[in-house]
Amino acid sequence: MRTAAGVLLIIAAVFNLMGSVGYIVGGGVASNMENIASYAEKQNGKTLSAEDKANIAAAQEKVGNSGIGLLAFGVFLLVSVGILIAGAVFLFKNTKPQFIMIAGGMAIVAEVIGILITNFGITNIVGLVAGILAIISAKSMGVGSAPEPVE
Repeated sequence: MRTAAGVLLIIAAVFNLMGSVGYIVGGGVASNMENIASYAEKQNGKTLSAEDKANIAAAQEKVGNSGIGLLAFGVFLLVSVGILIAGAVFLFKNTKPQFIMIAGGMAIVAEVIGILITNFGITNIVGLVAGILAIISAKSMGVGSAPEPVE
């Protein structure tokens, strides 16, 4: 079960890496719409009409501060990638159960926040199962007899 949990943690880490890039880029774009529009104006040499500027301002107001939240979640996912991979390595080595529990909890928290921000999907199932299996595997460490040493 530890091997399966480790493999699923690595898969969840890859999904989190891809998601973090999307959230960081999306959060940056959402929080800087007006700056992007003015930069595009300068590059094209054209000025935006009053209607276009009003549309951009309305979109910026509608988005509000959600861009910062998306950016923060993207950074959280990026940090979770390293922790999930380290947790998988410790699962393979059968060491550091406390760290594995933290990694499993972080995987679950990342998926729950992702579900609340967007929607529920197959990638969320992988992360949730990986987190649950990691916690169960960490709790079972040290229980039972140790495997025979290989010579």
